[in-house]
Amino acid sequence: MPVMEPTLRPARFPAEVDDLATLNIEYLTWATGRLWEEFEVVMTVPDRAESAGSVRKFDAPGALCLVAELEGQLIGMAALRTLEPGVVEVKRMYLRPEFQGRGIGSALLDRLLTEAVQTLGAETLRLDSCRFMLDAQRLYESRGFKERDPYPGTEIPEELQQHWRFYERPATI
Repeated sequence: MPVMEPTLRPARFPAEVDDLATLNIEYLTWATGRLWEEFEVVMTVPDRAESAGSVRKFDAPGALCLVAELEGQLIGMAALRTLEPGVVEVKRMYLRPEFQGRGIGSALLDRLLTEAVQTLGAETLRLDSCRFMLDAQRLYESRGFKERDPYPGTEIPEELQQHWRFYERPATI
């Protein structure tokens, strides 16, 4: 039986908000668990309503949310938000663990970078990644992202920034 390839497409708002909230909660549950294991940092996972509100922010001017869909199920997501004119941040990049290691995350990031330029007019791209997310960091670095100091507009509170890595690259390389 042939292996199905996922479809990468814009999220459908409001129809997919619940599925996006589920993906967001899965990601944050994993990440908060690892934050505790690695750094003894306690963070809470938002409830469904908070998570839905968080993903709805990407259905607005200056923002975008893409999904990876396989056989009718959302298996991953990635989003963009404009920090200031020409500066766009990669957010909520998540692929369910059983689909990792197949090149889907790479394809999702590549599509996101294209959309940042073509749809949002990005000149500079930024992102943050918790220090334990080594696979994600290798992917970002393979796409030209370079580590930098924390940037204005990051969602990471100052007291937690020591546990994160911050990245930037020109929109076109």
